Amino acid sequence: MFKSESDKTHATGRRALKNLILHNATYPILLERTIDKLYVAETAKSLESYIDVVSDIFMGEGTPAIPYYKIFSALLFILGNERSSIRRKSARLLRYLDEQEAKGSKLQDLDISISDKTTAVNKKAQFEISQRLALQHSEHAFSVFSEFSKHFNQLNADHKRNIVLALLPWMRTLELQLDPNGGPTGGSYMLLVNLLKMTMDQSANLNHEFQALWQALATGPHAGNVKLILDFIIDLCLQRRDEKLVPVSKQVVVFLSSTAAGQKVIESLILQIGPTTMWEDKPRAIHQPEDAAKFPFLADLTHATLESSNQVRLVLTYVPQLVNIS
Repeated sequence: MFKSESDKTHATGRRALKNLILHNATYPILLERTIDKLYVAETAKSLESYIDVVSDIFMGEGTPAIPYYKIFSALLFILGNERSSIRRKSARLLRYLDEQEAKGSKLQDLDISISDKTTAVNKKAQFEISQRLALQHSEHAFSVFSEFSKHFNQLNADHKRNIVLALLPWMRTLELQLDPNGGPTGGSYMLLVNLLKMTMDQSANLNHEFQALWQALATGPHAGNVKLILDFIIDLCLQRRDEKLVPVSKQVVVFLSSTAAGQKVIESLILQIGPTTMWEDKPRAIHQPEDAAKFPFLADLTHATLESSNQVRLVLTYVPQLVNIS
């Protein structure tokens, strides 16, 4: 019904979808699928109908039983929509949800800017809204990133840039951590795998955008992120022993070396070249933490690279190529 150009048909469709969701509240998948449509609606008219239904449900009686980050991510994405009316509706629902959480992000200050027809003005407002929410809701940062990466590949280039713009403030709040076994925690593993896979697949067309994402992760308040990223990349190369990983690894190193922590990046890589690190009989294996699967999306790197049949154990195969970033 939302493919129709008829206003009457859309009104009927909105009532039908709303009733379907409300009278089947025990099946949250219906609302989740409707929220997913905010990313891939075929026309602006259908997108507006979907956002109307979602707004009516969230601002009605009761709180839908779906993860908080799921609706936040979708609304931040459509804040970059070309149509002013859609941006206003998205901002209105974001403000309502933020007030329900009693976070006080003061999103109403940006209502005029987000409605402005000038792209530079409304894009800046989109970034500012995302930044305020990222600071107030940082506990959802890993889930927001996973939700965005779930939808990333099915969007066109302009919409991917919308996601990157909305995602940058959240990247700066993320702290990568290690579990007691010395490997990345579930959230850190998910983020590194997803971001590495996205970089491998999309950076040829969105090089500056991925540079911004990696650098945001490295320039936030958590200084240990850079070392954990480098260790993860080196361990992944040693485990896979796949030459296809080297170009994307070099690319990430170049991104990181361009930040304020750039000199430490080079020093850390040089430390990998020495008598004690040039040969490892038992390289540090990367294992997927059990809690990594709890996030909305976890990329599978086995489809991105193929394990080499001629497995070389020398660190020399990889590290010098990473150091040679010129």
